[in-house]
Amino acid sequence: MQLLSDVVKAFTDNGVQVAHVRFHDTPAPPYARTYLSGSHYNSSDNRSRRTLCEYDVVLYVTDRDLVLEGAIEVALDAARVPYQKIGGYVADDDLVTTTFSVEVYER
Repeated sequence: MQLLSDVVKAFTDNGVQVAHVRFHDTPAPPYARTYLSGSHYNSSDNRSRRTLCEYDVVLYVTDRDLVLEGAIEVALDAARVPYQKIGGYVADDDLVTTTFSVEVYER
């Protein structure tokens, strides 16, 4: 079972600080934020319930870092966490973003 903690570990093991939604004091890039984009319950025996969640984990960097992205991808693959990836740009902060969309269990 893939957990949200597996995803966070893929980033932190590569030197990226991660916050859920926001930092109190935003660090210098690279950093990442997680955003819950949806969830639904999965029940196998009508007694135990687990929440399968869709998260977007947004990596913020000053310039696109393919080495860092590759290391995160290797870590996600090792944890067997499937993902989709899309790039973007935040003009107000002059930062490049890479969003990793994942489906994982919160616990």
